[in-house]
Amino acid sequence: MSLGLSSTAQAYETTTVFKTEHFAINQVILGQNEHLDGPLQASITGDIQAANRLDKLYQSTTVVFPYGSVGYNGKINTPIAGVLTIANYNTGKDRILFNNRAKYATDGGLYLTFAQMLELVNQKQLQQLYSELKQLPLVITDVEVKASGFDPTTKGFYVTAINDGIILDVRIDDSVYYDKSEYQKLRSGCKVNLLTFIDRIVPNIPLFISGRAAVNAMDCTNARSTTTQR
Repeated sequence: MSLGLSSTAQAYETTTVFKTEHFAINQVILGQNEHLDGPLQASITGDIQAANRLDKLYQSTTVVFPYGSVGYNGKINTPIAGVLTIANYNTGKDRILFNNRAKYATDGGLYLTFAQMLELVNQKQLQQLYSELKQLPLVITDVEVKASGFDPTTKGFYVTAINDGIILDVRIDDSVYYDKSEYQKLRSGCKVNLLTFIDRIVPNIPLFISGRAAVNAMDCTNARSTTTQR
């Protein structure tokens, strides 16, 4: 679905790839000889802000791909030029972050910290968003691993995180930034950013979320010396 936002002065094409009632993920494919400089970032930001306000979205992610890219039809290692996040949860003011250091499509999902997900659980008026999140690729950041290990049946490697309202249990399938030998060393106390595809949400308290993920960042500086098994 095309947003039809490109102006005559710009050659980039903007398309909505995923959309729910309150969230959207867009892709921008730059035109020939276009580069993601300051003026172009401002133009894309203005386009997306206008679309978000029209659709009354809480948050959107817009992934900028270079000229000639296949965009979201590629893989998680498809090169990108940057990621724009715009959020406004009825605050009256847009929170805008344009990350032009993001390198690959694995960085292109709806950004939520693990703490923000807990806020959605605690605020009853936002609990309807659970079903929407299941339809979107998420980049869940600042996730502290509680336990990790291999499932004896599937042989898959899983990590589990727990806070006051959520149990997040995901199978780690891949990573653009780390070899399997590296991310399979994740253990209690490690912190990770995960591109996550939710398979199931059980809306009890605590909320149980299971899915598949790719590791975008990991920090085991404060982790325990041995793996905590599932």
